[in-house]
Amino acid sequence: MYRLFRFFFAGLLVLGTHACTTSGGPPSSVRALSVDPVTASSPANTPPELKGDLVPAVVGIPADPGPNQTYRIGPFDLIKIEVFQVAELSSQERVNEEGYVVMPLIGSVKVGGLTPREAEQAIAKQLGVDYLQNPQVNIFVVDYASQKVTVTGRVKKPGVFPVAGKTTLMQAIALAGGLDDVARKDEIVVFRKQPGGDINAYVVNLRSIEEGKLTDPVIVGDDRIVVPKSGAAALGRAIGDVLTGWAIRAPLL
Repeated sequence: MYRLFRFFFAGLLVLGTHACTTSGGPPSSVRALSVDPVTASSPANTPPELKGDLVPAVVGIPADPGPNQTYRIGPFDLIKIEVFQVAELSSQERVNEEGYVVMPLIGSVKVGGLTPREAEQAIAKQLGVDYLQNPQVNIFVVDYASQKVTVTGRVKKPGVFPVAGKTTLMQAIALAGGLDDVARKDEIVVFRKQPGGDINAYVVNLRSIEEGKLTDPVIVGDDRIVVPKSGAAALGRAIGDVLTGWAIRAPLL
């Protein structure tokens, strides 16, 4: 029995040493993150220009994109076009790679890069030239094919998800099925492309958001969210597995 206990505590010591090497210390306010390690689980989703590069990382939430980030129609989006009281002109159209849709009577109309409201005005203007008087056009985005967010790491269903309207970090993680039981909540990393093309990383404390101490940041199209592994949580689960296995195997005295 003594030998069994000695083996058990030796195993815990090994697990504790492993956790210390994986959990790391608290993040600094500004640091550099390598894109390769955190996206290793999904190399196909890593842009070629990012592989091996270091990007600046800031502890805190990314800035709110504001009203200028209103959804803009992009290539391959599926939009529903309704022309009031003219059913034959109403249809669903897929935006082509150049940002155009083709409509009866007026042909190709440029909608890529426009908000739905701006696209409504552009189509109404062309219909009003020769065909309708004061046309009323409504546009609804059915499939947000051009705006997506990638969620990887310690989530239950990692993948690429469409960003429909105003989506927050917690909502994006929920799309991926939520965090798994060894996720590190205090260091969620959000990679975001800046207007100049550079990539910034934001280290966000999801626990503070859940407690109402931090604003849930808005996610924008092409953001990449990486959930790291918590060494302490992994150790706790491993200890639980060891205890369970020991309890099953230990002889009854």
